[in-house]
Amino acid sequence: MKSPEISVIIPTKNRIELLQQALDSVRNQTLKDWEVLVVDDGSNNETVEQLLKISQAEPRIRYVKRQRQQTGASACRNEGTEIAQGKYIIYLDSDDCLAPTALENRFQEMEQHPELDLGIFGCILFRQHPGDMQLLWNADKDIDDIDRFLEIDPPWQTTSPIWRRDALSKIGLWDEYVPSWQDWEFHLRALIGNLKYRRFSQGDCFWRVPQIESIGLKSKSATHLKSHEALFARMLQRFVAAGLLTNSRKFLFARLYLWLAETWIAEKGNEEALRVWQVCLEKDLVDKEVYLQGMRYLQVLGFWYLKLSDDSMQLAIRKIMRRLTRIYFNRILPPGLILEWSKTLHQTPLEAQK
Repeated sequence: MKSPEISVIIPTKNRIELLQQALDSVRNQTLKDWEVLVVDDGSNNETVEQLLKISQAEPRIRYVKRQRQQTGASACRNEGTEIAQGKYIIYLDSDDCLAPTALENRFQEMEQHPELDLGIFGCILFRQHPGDMQLLWNADKDIDDIDRFLEIDPPWQTTSPIWRRDALSKIGLWDEYVPSWQDWEFHLRALIGNLKYRRFSQGDCFWRVPQIESIGLKSKSATHLKSHEALFARMLQRFVAAGLLTNSRKFLFARLYLWLAETWIAEKGNEEALRVWQVCLEKDLVDKEVYLQGMRYLQVLGFWYLKLSDDSMQLAIRKIMRRLTRIYFNRILPPGLILEWSKTLHQTPLEAQK
């Protein structure tokens, strides 16, 4: 039996309605030579029954029960990658979608450029149905893509790349032990590994905008913050080993550590915050003067996060003082060291898609 041209790998758990929309977007592809591997991360019995019915009705959609001990989307992506038969691989999250011509266009581009390890395609935001927003997930900039990842202004997300299956062996699988920022780690590792890629202008996949109340809640837990620190340390080692740690990138790493310290402050982890910032001095990311300025900034910021009462007026004053503290130290510290989240993540206009 001939292997499919493209394998689409979808990790999922108990979100059958959203998954149906993702699967419909694959069924509607103009290119028909594909397989979908739906890797289940431990769904309930009702969801499993529906997934089995779907796979029985459409042989190109394969239900795969995760066998790995480790849970999570990355473990599911790895399991799907190991059994995928396609020449090319696309990772699609179960709440996202592909445009009807996505597979055909990506396949043609990769076939026309055999030197590429991966091709990058634009991603469009949506809320309920693809096309209900006309915003690109991120915009092109005249900045090195590695630096954009370090600036927390990622130029692409999970579904944007199409990977030549053989190329994935050059960088290894997804890190199954990172509870968040998996995309950031995986894609930066590909860039550090010098995989050959090209960015194509057309937007052909859709990323569902999360509900506001769900954004960032888990990523601020102590487990996630400690994971971030370990991830930054590993990535820093990779940059050093690859000879890619320039002075400007030292600054970007220092900004990541300062952001992490600020997040600890917000979560009332003042001691952890000061310890994290000290790493920058130990790793020679900042000089002694900047280190001391940063320490003072964190100490002042930490004071204004103290909750001495539930008085609404006092809480409002403290919120204002935290904002003023950031403004003041933005002038004292080296420009840009205090991270301001990039607005190109969600505010770039896009022409209407056909």
